[in-house]
Amino acid sequence: MAAASLGGLSALRECFDLHLFLAFLPVSLCFATGLSLKMMAVNHFQAGTIKIVGQLRLPMLALLSTVLLARKYSVVQWQVIAMITTSCMSFVLLKGQGRHDSGKRWKWTGLSQLFAWVVLNVLGGIAAERAYKTRGSPFYAQKVSEDFGHLLVALVMLLVIVPHFNPDENILNQKCRPHGFFDSWDARTVVVVIFLFLDAWIGNMLLKEFSGVTRSVAKAFAISVVYFVSFFYAKDRKRNPALTLVAILVVQSSLLFAFIQ
Repeated sequence: MAAASLGGLSALRECFDLHLFLAFLPVSLCFATGLSLKMMAVNHFQAGTIKIVGQLRLPMLALLSTVLLARKYSVVQWQVIAMITTSCMSFVLLKGQGRHDSGKRWKWTGLSQLFAWVVLNVLGGIAAERAYKTRGSPFYAQKVSEDFGHLLVALVMLLVIVPHFNPDENILNQKCRPHGFFDSWDARTVVVVIFLFLDAWIGNMLLKEFSGVTRSVAKAFAISVVYFVSFFYAKDRKRNPALTLVAILVVQSSLLFAFIQ
């Protein structure tokens, strides 16, 4: 709809360009798989924890963009990147130590899902930045091509991979999922889908105009909001002063990186 209204039929045809679709397919594969792992990690961690650990994307993205995209950072920027990395790792260790002290095990499954999401998100960000900036197509055509790739990956995961590893989640099995794809949907699911859609479009617009590192830094304020709002809706969350201070340090160092660019 956006392509047709902005560029007419020629722009609409460009959205279905096979070469453009293939160029963005690796991007879709990384982002879609990573998002699925992130959603799985929600079963183990609160949203604020996921956001803080997710800031590990910034140092990883900076390192890879230096090697693969020939981007350069100042000494001060590298120091701030090191601060972010140290803060994120401290946050993870404090979370694990808290569980150990209370006699609980580390959530290794959730942690592995989180770190896999971070790696795939970074790889997808590098591939996306290269794809968005090396091709002369308009943004909406590029984004639609990427979304077609997301759709393909999602269908394969939904109809092939998930039923193979977890038959109870097979949407084609009416006994397990009587309402098929929309089983267990409610108003909250619709809200999540809308916000994920908006986040993807706005994030990729930042990626096309600036860089993946800038996009990661731009989300620092949202991270602080999510982490501290989670105190109110997570009834089982214990307010840990040390953990909160480390979370604040992650946000502060991320914002500092934005100001010294």
